Order: sequence, then structure tokens, then C-alpha cells
Amino acid sequence: MSSARKNGHLYRSLQSMSVIPLLVLALIITVFSYYAVKQAMHTEVHIELRNTAENVMMMYDLLYPGDYYLEGTNSYDFYKGTQNLTDDHSIVDRLKADTQTDVTIFYQDTRILTTICNTEGRRITGTGAGALVIQDVLFSGQPHFYTNTEINGQQYFAYYTPLRNSDGSIVGMIYAGKPCTEVNAAVRRAVLPIILIAICSMAVVSLISSSYTRKLTNALQKIRTFLSKVSTGNLWEELDFDVLRRNDELSEMGYSALYMQRSLRNLVEQDTLTELNNRRFADKHLKQTQMNANTYGNHFVVAIGDIDLFKSVNDTYGHDCGDVVLKRVAAVLKNHMIGKGFVARWGGEEFLFLYDNLELGAARAETEKLLQEIRSMAVDYEGQTVRITMTFGLAEGGVNTSIRTLLQTADAKLYEGKESGRNRIIS
Repeated sequence: MSSARKNGHLYRSLQSMSVIPLLVLALIITVFSYYAVKQAMHTEVHIELRNTAENVMMMYDLLYPGDYYLEGTNSYDFYKGTQNLTDDHSIVDRLKADTQTDVTIFYQDTRILTTICNTEGRRITGTGAGALVIQDVLFSGQPHFYTNTEINGQQYFAYYTPLRNSDGSIVGMIYAGKPCTEVNAAVRRAVLPIILIAICSMAVVSLISSSYTRKLTNALQKIRTFLSKVSTGNLWEELDFDVLRRNDELSEMGYSALYMQRSLRNLVEQDTLTELNNRRFADKHLKQTQMNANTYGNHFVVAIGDIDLFKSVNDTYGHDCGDVVLKRVAAVLKNHMIGKGFVARWGGEEFLFLYDNLELGAARAETEKLLQEIRSMAVDYEGQTVRITMTFGLAEGGVNTSIRTLLQTADAKLYEGKESGRNRIIS
């Protein structure tokens, strides 16, 4: 349902409650309500922009570990860690599409990446921040919210926060903003129904207004809590369903927040081709598993499996066939690991398995079942049948073991299996 239809529905609902016109009291309530809603809307925009800026920082930190810096002599390239971000606006553009919020990354006081364009449609990169922003944010090291900042000839609600490197030094700023015309229009739309309510019976209005305000505040708080947890890296947090079934602008905000969370989770933790967990996910959960083992004393098994002679599949049938084989194998591996732990694409045709709360013997028995399933699998591709096998290396972990050592052990056993004929399990 469109926002216009929802606003119309809200308008008619509030209009139907008009009973007794109390002009003087209605005028007082209207003036008070205007400023109250305006302040609440400003607070809501402040929270939204702050969360957007924090999510920008978190997203770049998750995708590109390392510090921000410029490199070059005559012309400079903008880096985060080893990633060259020069002219790569994909992330800020996606955030703007999802949240309808403009985003800018400054290095020092200069715009490097931005979604804001001039009248000719060109991004205003290379331009500087205002003197007040430089003083309030870049020099003081504190975030700041502005309700009327001029950028490229347009007034914005703007939130600036310092951009810091790992040593705490301030290297720039992150900006999130919305045009004042949009926010002011939202304030006017919110105030109009209140004017209609104000002419109703004061007793009825006060009860209904109190109930509505309480629900509104609760919904805003739930969205704020959800975004706060996502911004700190909790990509599996659930948003209260009461927010999603409101059928108003807040439910749209809730669905946008969920879409952003899911997109971020897929981007960060999922392999695109196989739809398995990726190496980043595996590294994170291996560390958590080791921490759990240290705390509770349980065992776990790390396995690395590799498709035998996969290069010959690509050479014989083509890379498209190789991709089909990887997808089919991934589906089998994923189904096998349900309830046992997880499987991730470790790289190329190599996969990493974590058998949680299992000792080596039990994990080997499970892997033997999996290997038999792989041996019996047939992949049909353009009238030809492709059959494959896999080789596995297993290593057992427990209290105070080293994940790095376990991976090296599993990899060495995998290599041993390859050298001794493939299509087997070495533990």
C-alpha cells in the first residue's frame, strides 16, 4: 500500500473523531502540537540519520578491514585497508536506495564518496565541508546534528560523525542527510490530522492521543533498538512483529531496516554462487566455537573437503558445468550439515565443515555418510553425466586448542588424502 493511501486512511480515521469544535482550545492544542510533532520528527530524523551513519561505518569496516588513507603523488587514490575505494559509490548508492538518505564520506574536510549530485547530475566529490562543520566535528571529534545545513544550494537535515582509524585518529567524517523540504512536508502531514483531532471532545482526544503516542513511541524505540543492534554487528537480530503490522510509515521503516539487515548479512556472510556461508562467516563462527569449547569443555571437529580433479571437470565440460557441479555439491553439503554444525565455501572447490559437539570418531562416521552420498551423485549437464568424488581431512578441537593449528592439521590431512589416491577421508 502506498504512503499516500496510508496517510489518507489515517486522515479519515482522525477526521471521523471530530465531534465538538472547541476553537480556542483547538488553536492552543494546534500550536502546541505543531511544535511537539516538529520536535519529535526532528528527533526521529536525528536517530535515523545517526543510525545510517553508524551503519555506513560498520559496513565499510566489515567489508574492508584496515585503516583509511590516501595514496599517490600527483593524483590520490582513497583506500580502506587494501581496497581502493576511489570512485566506488556502490555501497553509498545502495544505502540511499534502501533508506532514501544521502550519504557522504569525507577524507579530512573533502568529499571523497557521495550520493549528492549537482544540477547537471554529477557527484559533488572534491568539494569541502563548511567551516562550522569542520570546527564542530573534525576538530572537536564529536558527532553533530544540524537542522538546516546548506549543501550544494539545498537545505538539509544533516548528521556528521568523525571517521576514525584503528589508532583513534580522526581522518575524516561520515555524513547522512535528508532534504529539509521532505522532513518539513512530513511535519505538515503529521500536524494536519492533529488539527482535526483538536476540534473533538478533549476527553476522548486525550485518551486516544495518549494511546497512539505510546504505541508510536514504542514502535520508534523498537526500530531504534533493532538498528542499534544491527549497527554493532548483530546481523541476526529480529524486529518486533508489532512494528511490521502497523501498516503506516513506521512499518515501512521497519521493512526497510529488515531489507538492509538481510542485504548486509548476505553481502557479508554468504557465497554468491553456492549460497553457502562464506569464509568470513566461517572464521567468525570458528572463533566462537573455540570460545564455547574453552567455556564448556565440549569437543568439535573441523574438516576440509575438496572436490577431486575439479579442474578436469572445467577443462572437459566447461566452467559453466563446473558452476553447476559446485551448486549441486553445495546443496548436498548444506543438507547433510543440518543440525550438525555448518559448512562454508572455503575457496574454489574447497569446503570447510564444523561438526559441533562431536568427537573425531562420530564426525568421521558422519563424513563417511556424506562421502558415500557424493559418490552416488550424478550431475546431468547438456546430455552428459558428470560424477565426482571428494577427499576430506579432519582435525579434532577442544579446550584451549588453536583454530589456526586445527586448520593446518585438517589441510595437511586433506593433502595426505590427495597424495594417497583421493576419494577418501583422513583423520
